[in-house]
Amino acid sequence: MKRTLWSTCLSVLLISGLLLVSACGGNNANDKNATSKNNTSSTGNENTNTGAPSEQPATNGEPVVIRHTMYDSEFTSEMVAEFEKSHPNIKVEIVSADYNKLMAMMAAGNGPDIIRTNSVTELPGYVLKGMALDLTTNFNQSSVFKTDDFLPVVNQFKYDTVTGLHGTGSLYGFPKDWSPDYTIYYNKKMFEAAGVPLPSSTEAMTWEELVELGQKLTVKNGKKVSQYGLVYFNGGTVANQDLLNLQLLQQGGSMFSSDFSTADLSTPQMKDLLQFWVDTAKSGVGPSPLHQETDWGGQLFVDNKAAIIIAGYWFSGFLKTNELTKDRLGEFGVAPAPVVEGGKRISPTGAGTGAIIYKNTKHPKEAWEVFEWFFGGKPAEDRAKAGYGLPGTKTFAAMLPQSNEFDKMNYDFIQNELQYTDGSLPYNPYLNYQAVNSIFDKYFTPVYFDKDTVDGATKKMTEELNTLITEGKQLVSPE
Repeated sequence: MKRTLWSTCLSVLLISGLLLVSACGGNNANDKNATSKNNTSSTGNENTNTGAPSEQPATNGEPVVIRHTMYDSEFTSEMVAEFEKSHPNIKVEIVSADYNKLMAMMAAGNGPDIIRTNSVTELPGYVLKGMALDLTTNFNQSSVFKTDDFLPVVNQFKYDTVTGLHGTGSLYGFPKDWSPDYTIYYNKKMFEAAGVPLPSSTEAMTWEELVELGQKLTVKNGKKVSQYGLVYFNGGTVANQDLLNLQLLQQGGSMFSSDFSTADLSTPQMKDLLQFWVDTAKSGVGPSPLHQETDWGGQLFVDNKAAIIIAGYWFSGFLKTNELTKDRLGEFGVAPAPVVEGGKRISPTGAGTGAIIYKNTKHPKEAWEVFEWFFGGKPAEDRAKAGYGLPGTKTFAAMLPQSNEFDKMNYDFIQNELQYTDGSLPYNPYLNYQAVNSIFDKYFTPVYFDKDTVDGATKKMTEELNTLITEGKQLVSPE
């Protein structure tokens, strides 16, 4: 929906994964202690959740139809057949809907029962728009889910409508797959050729150290870069809301007020970070408006045109299935997400693909049966064993592949990195993800060419963001 590159990449990985496991199902990507008091604050059954619709029984003995917006590569026809065989009272149907179509369906009172959701950039907005059913009681009473087995990422499907805090409060959904998306994969041969020591697999570099490392691995022919030292999977090695939000989170900051009602990109903290990315772009260490590329970062990496990529655990699956890399996996290493100097080491998800149940579903009981099976049953186990993303529970995380040296390297790495995944990236629930990207492209690109200054760009960006926030707030009605 929003992060199309992410969705395309991970969908490709999961389609490949279907060949490896039966009934296996890709997106677009944070608070610890999933068993906190917020998890046990509700009582009663799933039909007593605040705001839950009344159950509408099936008529004439016909099965209840539950519609969902998961991709057909995720919730496959084989899975549907398997589920319906053991649940003859329910039929499962896929609904293809982008964000605009989904909003139109909601307005018409015809929303799908289960909605594919990015926990980081979409979940808060869906809750504020009254689209998400509070599932706290369902999880607490489930015989499939055990809340003390949840990984911290599950908290990314929590939202507190009173305080406006993401990562706490009621639980509205669950992750299908996710990854600490700012970890690092690197090409050992390029390090060897440059005479550069390999980075630690457990100790995090600072952002400055990462860029300096990338500069040592950058190869130029005149002004043209033939080998980048550092690329980012979801865009250029430049100032963008993803990388900035991570740096701000590590500093305990945000480009927005605490209630997200206003934006301010003109703070000293923000200007320092923006200047850091201007200097990074001008160094030529990675793709930028000054060094444009048509390929995404992952393609540059497998083509041996980039030495380091900021990606996530899912990228190991990409390397395992890509024709250019699957036979040379020993050439690659993995290292932790960088940290801001003096900041807190946090390695969060940048997406967290999962789903919610529509608040106004006519069949909450049957929708939960489908949801519980897909996210906590055999499909979830199969996804974990395939290893093309991380699961939401410790039990399934222990099933990640370890059959060869490459898988074992990634398994050991992720077990260590999981202790730093606590944290919610400060995206604004009133803003469209792509709209913010457009503002950065429009107003900050001239800075790289010295056609504007950081001061000038931040004033324009702040003004336009605040206009969009005001408009966004008018579209939601908090519960």
